[in-house]
This record gives sequence, structure tokens and C-alpha cells, in this order.
Amino acid sequence: MSKIVEMNMRTTASCESIARKEDKSGCSIQDVDVIALVKDCGVAPNTNEHFIVSLVFTKRAEREMFMTLDTPNEKFEWLKRKHEWMTRNDVAN
Repeated sequence: MSKIVEMNMRTTASCESIARKEDKSGCSIQDVDVIALVKDCGVAPNTNEHFIVSLVFTKRAEREMFMTLDTPNEKFEWLKRKHEWMTRNDVAN
């Protein structure tokens, strides 16, 4: 029984280690200060674009899409359109 418990503990530790590595790769909020980039593209607090950031940037794919855009203006326009699309399609609720 103790061998089974020990093997279970090792397996759990391995799985947790792999999960942590996966979380840190790519475009995590910690790897790239996406909030600084949001501010750099002209998004002010208490605006629709700022609110959309708080909703969509919890998803890696959304952060990655934002990061593919080249200029601050492109980033701002994408956030603006994202807000329009989400409210038009009632995705935010």
C-alpha cells in the first residue's frame, strides 16, 4: 500500500510540474506585460476597451491575437472592435 501511495505522489508531482511549464509558455500575462501594451496603445481606465481587456485577456488565445498586431493603433482598434462585437452579439453576458 505504501508503494502505491508513493507512486501516486510522484505521478501527481510530475503532472503538476508539466502543468506549470505549460502555463508559463507562450503568451501568459506574466511573460509579457500585456496591460502595459494596452496602456501604450491608448486605452484609458474606465473605458469600454479597458473593460473588454479584463474579460478577454483571461484567455490565452485572445492575448496571443492581441500580440500579433503590429502597431498601437492596430491594437486599440482591435480592442474597440472586440467590444463592439461582444456587445452586439451579447457574448459578454
